[in-house]
Amino acid sequence: MTADNPKWGSVAARYLADHLPRSTENRGWHHMSSTAYQIGCTALVKLGYAIETEWGAIEKELPELPAVFPRWDDICIAVLWLAKQQNQLSFRQPDGSVPPVQFANGLVLQRMGENTTPPPNISGALGLGPAHCTPETFTVLEQLDLVAEGTWTRGSVSILWRTSPMQWQLDFQTNERFLTAVQSTIATIPSDIAGQIARLIKIEKTQIDEHIALHAMRFEDTRQSFGLLDRMTSASTPEIAIKSIEFARINALNWVFFRHWRIEEGWLKKRDEIAALPIFHDNLAIAMRRAVIASLYPTLPQFAK
Repeated sequence: MTADNPKWGSVAARYLADHLPRSTENRGWHHMSSTAYQIGCTALVKLGYAIETEWGAIEKELPELPAVFPRWDDICIAVLWLAKQQNQLSFRQPDGSVPPVQFANGLVLQRMGENTTPPPNISGALGLGPAHCTPETFTVLEQLDLVAEGTWTRGSVSILWRTSPMQWQLDFQTNERFLTAVQSTIATIPSDIAGQIARLIKIEKTQIDEHIALHAMRFEDTRQSFGLLDRMTSASTPEIAIKSIEFARINALNWVFFRHWRIEEGWLKKRDEIAALPIFHDNLAIAMRRAVIASLYPTLPQFAK
């Protein structure tokens, strides 16, 4: 599948436009602060079908072929996430069954009696598990070259690593392709990316002090507005500040990989970065960040979590 083929782009755009939630007040789609809908709206913008807004995307009267066509793999992620969100696609356990529903309180909901759940219509292959989707979605996945003859294609493997359906319990970190990519990613890291990473894993005393002062200021603002709450503490310690900064830095490190890295090419060239979608919650990119940081900074394991 070539990166500049508008045919698959129109297929994806039609599916996204049909299944994203429509705005009730504007001519377009509302992302409703949902990851799947946010990425879907961004995909329509990148495909030339919409104009980006804070709340989603406004539909263009006439779609325009973009100057830089978005990445096929990123658009596929947008379609898969939207299909899953709209119950058009369900990933199954290795035996084809639907996993029981487990709630946060530990309660497990298991279907009893006759099983009316349709069997998978996408077979597991290449280390991937089975799935079931609606006929419309099945056709779209075929047109995107994610499915062929009722099974996942080789091109779909790294895309589904990125989504990592929990029903499959994928362990791609031990896969030879991933391990080879780790070594290549480390060996070819651009100097500007290496500089970003180096700055993010270094926490200065002044930054700790600033974090503590900011916490105190926010506490005082809350106290003035709402009164003192028993569960709130007025002071942050250096240890608490460091943990908080580390958490934020790990998120920033993830974004370095979300924006600048894909397993097919490794570190993206500038044109490829323009074509990329901001796919957050990308489990493959997060796994690569962990592996790279663990190798480059073995004495700072907190940033490889």
